[in-house]
Amino acid sequence: MIILNLSPMIRNFKITSFLKNMLFRILRLAGILAVIYVSMVFYLALTERRNAFPRAIYHKEANEAIQNKVKQLSCSLEDGTILNGFSLGNETDPTLLYYPEADEDAAQFLAQLDSLPGVSVVTFNYRGSAQNKGTPSEETFAQDAAQIAECATQVNGQSPRALVGRGMGAIAAINQQSNHEQIILIDPILDIADAIHQKYGFLYPKFLVRTNFKADSDKLKNAQKNTTVVSDKKQFESRTYLEYSKLGNAKLILRNGESLQKLLFSALKSSLFQ
Repeated sequence: MIILNLSPMIRNFKITSFLKNMLFRILRLAGILAVIYVSMVFYLALTERRNAFPRAIYHKEANEAIQNKVKQLSCSLEDGTILNGFSLGNETDPTLLYYPEADEDAAQFLAQLDSLPGVSVVTFNYRGSAQNKGTPSEETFAQDAAQIAECATQVNGQSPRALVGRGMGAIAAINQQSNHEQIILIDPILDIADAIHQKYGFLYPKFLVRTNFKADSDKLKNAQKNTTVVSDKKQFESRTYLEYSKLGNAKLILRNGESLQKLLFSALKSSLFQ
């Protein structure tokens, strides 16, 4: 009578079955994660324009805070769109033109600044922002920035002596410099594609970013000696230092709770007031 020892066979079968089940679960999980990843990439691709050119919500408190300190301005664009804006200070003084962050109501900057003696501060909200009509896009932003500079010139008949840009407003400030204007960049973005990739990381690789809005390389180089970079908000610190590294001869200032008025005074050269 032959007795077979089936224990090793049963054990091997159980191990093989376990490994197959484990492999199936891993593959299923990988498939689910792949579908989720592709879906997220697809969603980010669909919403890229909105992420690249967000709209500023009208800031009621800031507008109320400045209503007795500013003069209301308007800037008529070539396509008929009208941008609302403000001037703060004596309009006969040298003009400082402020380009806000895309999702910032320009009134917020003026509410923080309060005043800047000896300087006429001019700023406008972008297309589609803070009750302005229109849809912001890569195609319109550069053109609008140039026309905003022209509207600022009309305030006192002289071109702005200083250009200040926050976030992606820094691109507008750099690209509009033409005559050795002083430039101040607050938590700057110099390339929208880089900013989008830094925000979403591997979820949205840079090669998938279609927006190609960035500071002109020649103007970026020419502006270095007249540029001050301001690190304001802690959340943008790493980005600010990265962008600052692209401006070899620029000056870096850390806000560290300093008032916006005092910070701008320290950043502006005395030649602005001559």
